[in-house]
Amino acid sequence: MKTYNIVKMGDIVFEGHTTKEFANGRFVENTLGDGIVSHIFDVYSPVMKLDLFYWKYFIHNERSIGPLLKRSTTNARMMSNLVERDVLKQFLPVPSSIEQSSIGHMLHLIDNLIAANEYNLKNALSI
Repeated sequence: MKTYNIVKMGDIVFEGHTTKEFANGRFVENTLGDGIVSHIFDVYSPVMKLDLFYWKYFIHNERSIGPLLKRSTTNARMMSNLVERDVLKQFLPVPSSIEQSSIGHMLHLIDNLIAANEYNLKNALSI
């Protein structure tokens, strides 16, 4: 187990694998619960309370976080490495915590509605 990192609810994990959608890797927020991840993923714990839903969508959006990652990663063989000192030099404008909460819960509600409609459509097609 020494090759695994502990990840807690609300922690943010950097996944350096590049894809068409995520050219420099991506951040993923843990909204599932405590667990472990491979040592190849960098795990970051917030120093203050964050709105889980807002950050889940914000950090996983290439348009919002992609420019920061472009300036803060180095390309290795099959994945990007995050350079923490370069991340700390970046400015990332975000709304107030009240707005974050409103936006996050709205996006979560939209996701749930989409999932419910897909489920209903799938059941209707099977009938």
